[in-house]
Amino acid sequence: MASSEQLVARVLSNREKILRYAWLPQLFAGLVFLGLGYFMGHEHFHLIRLGMRAPGTIVGYKQENFHRSSGSSSTRYMPIVEFHTNDCFVQFQDWLGGQISGNTHTPVTVLYDPANPKVAMIDRPVWNWIPWAPASALGLFLLLVAVKGAYRALG
Repeated sequence: MASSEQLVARVLSNREKILRYAWLPQLFAGLVFLGLGYFMGHEHFHLIRLGMRAPGTIVGYKQENFHRSSGSSSTRYMPIVEFHTNDCFVQFQDWLGGQISGNTHTPVTVLYDPANPKVAMIDRPVWNWIPWAPASALGLFLLLVAVKGAYRALG
């Protein structure tokens, strides 16, 4: 088995070869993060771009249990929101819950899709972008770094 000094010496002696292909894992990681950001946020981004705002009210909370791979679990209370649009009342369950159920009849601003009002969320200016936007930004950064590295290695 090689010692750590031998491994470091081997890596340093093959530095150019390693750097020539370093863009491949960056490309893979960038695509994974972009895919993750799309999976988590394409609906939210659609609402941010094309959604309409309406006044709504939290009418209740639904208890959700989340189980982790480590075996632990947590309970979150997801708000049930009601708002009025085009002569009908629409209810939906928001994506962001708390550890305790809050007050009902709390006024909120709702961001919804005019073509399909069931696609909606509570409008929270910063939280509308969390967690999918940072993942997408990291993916875009890694993708750009990988393209630059590939250009240098292959060009």
